[in-house]
Parts: sequence; C-alpha cells; structure tokens
Amino acid sequence: MAENIRNRLKELEEEFSKVFRAVNEELKRVEAGEAGAQALESIRDQLHALRRRLLAARLEMRAMLREARLKLEENVVDELEEEVDEFFDKWSDALEGFLEDLREVARELSRARARDFELEDLSRVVEASLQQTARGLELALSKLREALEKGFAGPSYVVSSVRLPQRDLEVVDALVEAGVFRSRSEAVAFFAHKGIEASKPLFEEALAKLEELRKARERLGEELRKALGGEQAG
Repeated sequence: MAENIRNRLKELEEEFSKVFRAVNEELKRVEAGEAGAQALESIRDQLHALRRRLLAARLEMRAMLREARLKLEENVVDELEEEVDEFFDKWSDALEGFLEDLREVARELSRARARDFELEDLSRVVEASLQQTARGLELALSKLREALEKGFAGPSYVVSSVRLPQRDLEVVDALVEAGVFRSRSEAVAFFAHKGIEASKPLFEEALAKLEELRKARERLGEELRKALGGEQAG
C-alpha cells in the first residue's frame, strides 16, 4: 500500500512537471514579445485548470491515506502523510508563483499598451498642431512675399477711417488747399503708402524671420517624430 502511494506521487510529479514546463515556455515567449494577450489567456486557463487538478489529486491521495490507515502501521502512515503534504505544498507554492509571474507580465503588457496609445495620441496632436502652424506660416509668408514683390502698388480701396493728430490734419488740409492733392483721402493714402515703402526693410526682415520660423518648425516636427518613433520602438 505504501508503495502504491509513493508510485502515485511519482506519476503526479511527472504530470505536473510536464504542465509547468509547457506553461513556463509559453510565459517566456510572452516576456520576449513573441506572443501577446491571447497567449496570456491560454496560460491563465492552464494554470487554473492545474489548480483544479491539484485539488482533485490531493483528495485522491487523502482517500488512499485513509485506506492505508486500515492496513499499515500508524508510523508508516504518518510518514506517508508527511510526504504527501510536502508534495502538494511544493506544487501549490509553484502554482502561486507562476500565477504571480503571470499577473506581473499582464500588468507590464497593459502598461506598454497604454504607453503606445499615449504616444500615438501625442504624435497625432503634435502633428496636427505643426500642420496648423505650417498653414498659418505659409499663408503669412505668401501674403508678405506678394506685397513685397508688388511694391505695395495697386488699385485704391477704402479700408477704414482713421484719426489723425490735429497738426497732421492741418498739414493735409493745407496740401489739399494748395492743390497738391484733390482730397484728404488722397493725401492720407499717399503718406500711408510712403510710410509703408519706407518700412520695406522691416517687412523684408520680418519675412526672413518667418522663413526661419518655418524651417525651425520643420526641424522640430522631424525631431519629435524621431523621438516618438524611438520610444515606441523601445
């Protein structure tokens, strides 16, 4: 009877070892990135099935020990009980260790997926912002470049009324009365045009600065894309 119990423990040892080896190999694949969430579910199912199998085997061995008490000496049965308890304690601890490893791997995968989503969202936001900035810069550059190329010449338009200092208004009126200009509007338009012409170097400098800003934006976009791509690859 004692030999039957020990032989049964050896059979269970082989059975559980085989399952644990298979689960361990699959868990290694997940940790190495060769398998994903589906493999984790499979491992979890196998470990829960193994837990149920351990419970069934423990009940089986208890039944064998009860039968042994009817046939063997007490000290022999006590020794067998100790061997059985040690056996199941060992495999129960191993099972809990595997389950904890599995939970840790699952948490790490979850964090990795969250980081990927955050990086993708950040990348989309940055890209949209850069594109919007690019459109604004291109529009400003286009308008300013066109104005500089035309020399600010062109047909007259009514833009808005303006308030002039009293002294400036007196000068304008004097020029109109002298016949230099036909009206206040013509005089104001002339001096406004001359003022813009005189400021042409400033506008050209502004155009150069806008060009620099556009190039800086392009460099920033490229660096951000590289950085985000590097983090996702890592």
